[in-house]
Amino acid sequence: MLAAISILSRTLPAAAFQTTTTTARAFRLLSTRQSMETLEDSVLYHIPKTSSAPVVQLIHELQLHEDIKIETLSFDHVRNDVKYGALNPKRSVPALKLRGGASYTGSLITESGAIISLLLEVSGECAAWSAVQRTKMWESIFYTGTTVFPVVVKAYLKTIEEQDATYVEEAQKTFVETVAPLLIRQHSLDPTGPWLLSAGGVEGPTAADFVLAKPLGNARAMGWLADFPALEAWLDRVKKLPSYEKAYS
Repeated sequence: MLAAISILSRTLPAAAFQTTTTTARAFRLLSTRQSMETLEDSVLYHIPKTSSAPVVQLIHELQLHEDIKIETLSFDHVRNDVKYGALNPKRSVPALKLRGGASYTGSLITESGAIISLLLEVSGECAAWSAVQRTKMWESIFYTGTTVFPVVVKAYLKTIEEQDATYVEEAQKTFVETVAPLLIRQHSLDPTGPWLLSAGGVEGPTAADFVLAKPLGNARAMGWLADFPALEAWLDRVKKLPSYEKAYS
């Protein structure tokens, strides 16, 4: 297929190839607009300052807040409300209900990563990225979900509840000796910049930044970032974004 395209590009007149490229670009834009209709009149269920906050931040960053209604819930509502339980048997947030959907099958999307994937796909946010750039974004998001989040957030909750000081100390040791240094090296961070994917040629903040900001905000609250000025500076940059204030207020 790639060989055929290469031959075609050499045999077609330049004007014809330009017309073909323009047509393809127009088709992509039309496809994006049609995909965006998927999100019109959708509802995102959200509990403030939880793992649903990065999804809310992404919605605002992508300017999708006029298409997606953000409905703020309480922990008690999510755990005990009969109607919410019927809509979302997982009783979790975030949860995205698509237009016209009232049941779990086919109309409700749960899990932050799945919702983020849909938002990025229909918005075309990553359309111009290379396959490697998209993969590096998901690598960062997966690492946050599988490693950073469990280490930090569980310890943060135990700190608030003043429980299991030994666990918190061990978690802090893991974060300081392993997790934080790896984050800095993996993303080439330093106190003057950049964003998580900047070293790979992606401009500006991405979903990877928003997802990581949640557990690192908790880490800062526990004093775990004191020896990592690059992470402190990066978190300050994320928190200065208008979308962050809207997601965490």
